[in-house]
Amino acid sequence: MAKARTRYVCQTCGQNFPKWQGQCSGCEEWNTLAAEIEQPAARRVPNALSGSISVIQTLDEVEAERAARWQTGVDIFDELIGGGLVPGGITLIGGEPGVGKSTFMLQLVSRLGVRIKPLAYISGEESATQIKLRAERLRIGNGSDIILVAEQNLDSALNGLASYLPRLLVVDSIQTVYTPQVEATPGSVTQIRECAAILTKYGKDRGLPVFIIGHVTKEGSIAGPKILEHIVDTVLYFEGDVNSNFRLLRVFKNRYGATGEVAVFQMTDKGLSPVINPSDLFISRKRSDAPGVVVVPLLQGTRCILTEVQALVTQSFLPMPRRVVAGLDSNRMSLVIAVLEKHAGLKFYNRDVFANVAGGLKLTEPGGDLGLAMAMAGSLNDQPIPPDILPIGEVTLAGEIRPVSQISRRISEGKRFGFKRFIVSGSCDLPEEKGIIRVNSLREAIKVVFS
Repeated sequence: MAKARTRYVCQTCGQNFPKWQGQCSGCEEWNTLAAEIEQPAARRVPNALSGSISVIQTLDEVEAERAARWQTGVDIFDELIGGGLVPGGITLIGGEPGVGKSTFMLQLVSRLGVRIKPLAYISGEESATQIKLRAERLRIGNGSDIILVAEQNLDSALNGLASYLPRLLVVDSIQTVYTPQVEATPGSVTQIRECAAILTKYGKDRGLPVFIIGHVTKEGSIAGPKILEHIVDTVLYFEGDVNSNFRLLRVFKNRYGATGEVAVFQMTDKGLSPVINPSDLFISRKRSDAPGVVVVPLLQGTRCILTEVQALVTQSFLPMPRRVVAGLDSNRMSLVIAVLEKHAGLKFYNRDVFANVAGGLKLTEPGGDLGLAMAMAGSLNDQPIPPDILPIGEVTLAGEIRPVSQISRRISEGKRFGFKRFIVSGSCDLPEEKGIIRVNSLREAIKVVFS
């Protein structure tokens, strides 16, 4: 019998090495290698005369199964994942500690328990008493329909649920449960991969949705091997500052719908409540006329959200002026500053520049470039932007204004909040109508806005 060998597996990327070393050569992280026992496996040579034969068919011969989706009772969540839960679908939810993952899942299970029962909740982090206290705080009254298992041994938990025949399963979290079939500590790459495979098979064989909660690393990605995200059908991330009341649930992978979609929730004393019109929270209809404050339409998936971009430009007394950002990429701000200096004649070489996106949102798409440029130009010259103007466009290195996607949706959202004039690219494919102001360059946009 072959002797079991020890290998060292990186807890970040999953690459294994025959001996320990300080840095992983795969992901270049330090002190992430952990010892694991490699189970010997007998070498199997395929034999054409033995074993089962796989079923082979053409694509036209495959019958499409159109299973009815399950409505969760949270309309904004159903729209986010493509219309409801798919029986047998495996969903992974990640987020920072304290962002509201466990709270949201307990609320979701409570809503589902009205029409689908029983539901199972496996907790490897919290005791049954802690979950009971959270349920009382959230005013969850249908506790008899929720089967609670406070167990870290995944095999024991699933065996205990066999007689209950649950219709949905929640595991909190994948980093705390383990299977005794693998000789590795809970949270290791091997345990996470094996437990995810067990849960996937459990859900697919029984046709029940499985929700897996995952911890995140300091970089913000879900801890464990990347294969964890490849195994599951849907990957959702909770975003937002734990000190803020707003949470964004974003879709990064979805085999049953579109990716990039975003749902906004507000944290209250009764848990997370959905926000139907996020723009109502991120901006005020009575907007400030202070210099450097500009409203921009951000596209989050297919949802358009209006938010404020704030810029503050002050005299600098440092050899190297400061560039401080919150909610946007510092390199993007530096690019817009360079274009303003080169093509608009504005000088920032002796100025400190601070930029912020209000409400905890992140400016990750180019549709807010023109608004950011107007905010910095207005703060530099101490001129407020007219309250009825909404700038929409991407700024190029040549100082030109390029059109952005779904311009009509952005304009419609702006009209709903009382904006009358819209600064867009001259090459936008829009019908001629009152209030549409076309510009071709950043210099021309500044003259129109601050004339």
